[in-house]
Amino acid sequence: MKILYAVQGTGNGHVARARHLIPLIAAQPGVELEVWISGTESQVNLPIKATQTLKGISLKYNRHGGLSYLKTLWQNRWGQFVADVFKAPIKQYDLVVCDFEPVSAWAAKLRGARLLEVSHQAGVRHPKAPRPKQHNPIGEFILKHFAPSEQAIGFHAKSFAEGMYPPLIRKEIRDLPQNAQNQILVYLPAYGIEELIAFFADCPVSVRAFVAKIDHARQEGSLRIEAVDSEQFLQAFAESDSVLCSAGFELPTEALFHKKRLAVIPIKGQYEQLCNAAALVQMGAWQASSLQKLNLARWLHSPPPQVAPWPDFSEELVEQIMKVARGGAL
Repeated sequence: MKILYAVQGTGNGHVARARHLIPLIAAQPGVELEVWISGTESQVNLPIKATQTLKGISLKYNRHGGLSYLKTLWQNRWGQFVADVFKAPIKQYDLVVCDFEPVSAWAAKLRGARLLEVSHQAGVRHPKAPRPKQHNPIGEFILKHFAPSEQAIGFHAKSFAEGMYPPLIRKEIRDLPQNAQNQILVYLPAYGIEELIAFFADCPVSVRAFVAKIDHARQEGSLRIEAVDSEQFLQAFAESDSVLCSAGFELPTEALFHKKRLAVIPIKGQYEQLCNAAALVQMGAWQASSLQKLNLARWLHSPPPQVAPWPDFSEELVEQIMKVARGGAL
């Protein structure tokens, strides 16, 4: 049985989940697994070499906490994306497992391949999932059509509806020994280094901030800025009692799992992150509209949220994937 795992590479969260799921699927008897990745923004490596590395569609950010529509429009190769959709060898697979990856999703839709979406976005799209106060029809349209699917397994911070899975906490985080100190782990990819330095200039506790592009680690007072590295990031995560990050899904839910104080800043212009923030606040996280609007002192003196003891459902999830691969329904 030939299965394709197609992963969105525009952020580290999708790839982190792939690092957990790919070996489990590949270990199933009689399975030949191949991997495609599209997008250019992840700094996390896959556990096996990708068969196809595609440009896909990448979201581009400014340095002030927001999505840059102009960069997104001009720096993506739209003609290449369309060509990749039509030439992708999608029908050679018995099943395509898609984590919000647009090339495989559109290729499967247009050319009749069997596809199962396994993603957090499938959970966000559910009509009972939390939404921000202001409705955004364009954001809803993008969530539905960016990587379209007919069958989907969705994850979310809470089980808002029957059949919705809790967060998939990867083994390297679930089993990571915690040595939490009075330290903040920061991951805000839409902010520049100088903005981070200005905000944390008088921070009374140690801060480890991870950024995408920096040649050498840099120390500015209590703030240490370093490049994203899986091993160093895990170390910083274990040693920090507080996490400040954008309103993605993997890192915030991993912080809640280990009862870390959590504050999220949704990336401006990214509707999915506003939806995520609405759910995370219900779980005890703080939300700020921008880095400058976060009351750092109040947040650091706030109690941590209640622990979220989400169970490990990896085996059940893989069984569901294999059931669909064999021709069954969810």
